[in-house]
Amino acid sequence: METEKKKGMSSTGKWALVFLFEILIAVGLGLGYFHYWLNHKLDKVHVVSINRENLAINEGGNAAQQDFTNIAIFGIDSRDTDSMLEGNRCDSIVIASINNSTKEVKFVSVYRDTLFHVDAAGGLATKLTYAYAYGGPELAIATLNHNLDLQITDFVTVNYLALSKAIDEIGGLNINVRPEELHILNICITEQINITGVYSDGVFNAGEQNLNGTQATAWTRIRDTDQGDITRTERQREVIAKMFEKLKASDAATINHILDEVFPSISTSMEKEAIFELLKDASKYNLTEEVGFPFDYEMVSDEKRGSVLIPKDLTENVSKLHQTMFGTAAYQPSGEVKKISDELK
Repeated sequence: METEKKKGMSSTGKWALVFLFEILIAVGLGLGYFHYWLNHKLDKVHVVSINRENLAINEGGNAAQQDFTNIAIFGIDSRDTDSMLEGNRCDSIVIASINNSTKEVKFVSVYRDTLFHVDAAGGLATKLTYAYAYGGPELAIATLNHNLDLQITDFVTVNYLALSKAIDEIGGLNINVRPEELHILNICITEQINITGVYSDGVFNAGEQNLNGTQATAWTRIRDTDQGDITRTERQREVIAKMFEKLKASDAATINHILDEVFPSISTSMEKEAIFELLKDASKYNLTEEVGFPFDYEMVSDEKRGSVLIPKDLTENVSKLHQTMFGTAAYQPSGEVKKISDELK
């Protein structure tokens, strides 16, 4: 077994930050018009209801998190919002945590291959990514809450068609493609075309070059080189960082068009007024920390489960998570988390 410690943030986490940045640009148009403008844009977002009684909030969980707004952000392989609620595995799972008093924002990227207790798996431990496939965002949130002593009640789901379109709108991205990535990149491009229905040429030469939306998105999905999913998240962070720089230089018309293209590919449980409430202080938000979870894990691979990440001690990982997210020193996880921790050992 190989013990790993890794910090980082998946593409969806920074992608959400990019969306926030795009919206902040529009604030310059004036607050009155901004409300009208955003209200119109948000009509394109797919709003769904979830049953909050099914979100598996543990008794005795950390009361400090009630002073934070916590939102689960999921990135999936769906082509449209009609198929975004279940049946899809999550490629990216991120918890966005906003301190309601200080406006500090933290992103926690939970690795998709982490072994968790998932109710729909018949009481057996399985990869976190399968929770969304078994029961959509409702079960995925419940799995995060149950295993991590969280109290998440809202989600945002984004598909890869949105990422691909956004990259095309800003003229593609310059990416250094390594020779060992070429073969699997073209396989991923074919898969990406099948997912989104958007055609693209392949990539036939290594080296730095401009990749279109389909090509760049496929590059972020490569898992079969280096450290697998760990290296993939590094590619994702590079793509989003490059997107962020190009978006900062984009004019209002480009941003407006990107939102028209991207918003239809977003599904959320948040109503308009809740989104407005979050955005009214958006200029005060300050991203202070980005971490990967679990902090300490063992990477195990077998024929039955494939490659999985097993938290070395879930109770210790959860205690550190609550200290990181909510500033709770020496947090003692609930009995439910301790029980799951014993089952995973």
